[in-house]
Amino acid sequence: MRLIKTVFAAHDFSPASRNALEIAAGIAKKTGSKLYIYHVVSTSALTDNESVYVYSPEQDIKKSSALMRRGITYLKKKFPGVHIAFEVDFGFLVPAITDKVAELQPWLAVVGVKKRTGLDRVIFGDICTTLIGKLRCPMLVVPLNYKSLKLNTIAYAWDGKTPETQHLSVLKELLPAEKTNIIALNVTHYDADVERNLPAFKSGLKKLFPNHSTDLQQVQGLDKETEFEKAVRKINPDLLVVYAHHYNIWQNMFHKRFSKHALKFSQSPVVVISEQESAAKATSH
Repeated sequence: MRLIKTVFAAHDFSPASRNALEIAAGIAKKTGSKLYIYHVVSTSALTDNESVYVYSPEQDIKKSSALMRRGITYLKKKFPGVHIAFEVDFGFLVPAITDKVAELQPWLAVVGVKKRTGLDRVIFGDICTTLIGKLRCPMLVVPLNYKSLKLNTIAYAWDGKTPETQHLSVLKELLPAEKTNIIALNVTHYDADVERNLPAFKSGLKKLFPNHSTDLQQVQGLDKETEFEKAVRKINPDLLVVYAHHYNIWQNMFHKRFSKHALKFSQSPVVVISEQESAAKATSH
């Protein structure tokens, strides 16, 4: 474990991002971590008649830095004692965030999301889903207007492919002292892997969270995405945890990502744990 833990927060000054930033500051205070706030001024070029105007970011960087300092003053008053650093960068958003996370190696990245619909979604896409599988650290996605992280019930989408539970250790940093219900949710259709890994997984879950209540709920169904969504809505967790397998371009054509589907419907914050992060931890150990 790093001597100075870091919570990374991507910030774009939107209401959703501001709420996520407060949650990130609260987590940093609780865990004794440094909060690193990162804003990217996006690159662009505009065509004006026959000439091409290339955007110069200096003014926007100055404005963003001034806004960031004002915001940090507020955070330091609300969360005294938290070490806060910030950076305003310039470039393409997703590669910039990915590179900065790789450089800082935080134990958690926090982003806010305003769920887009219709034409807005087609044009602008969704940064959070784009980041899935790219960040080598767990990513906490906070929905708009979600201002507190009170964890009474946590649901984890277990796919049954492995009995491993160590990648869930990030939750130990987030859990309150009070007993929390941790429910592993498995949607299956007579999968051999599930039956083989089930006993070891349940045992590992209990060992990992000895002071909390752990359970496993299995749902049978052919349409796993639909059954998964219905089961999560029924549990109504305060936090949903999903595991993002690493797929190449070819595999992405055939494999559905439960992690991306979770971000579409979940009304609660979602923690996305990357397979690349789990592999890196296993190698380091």
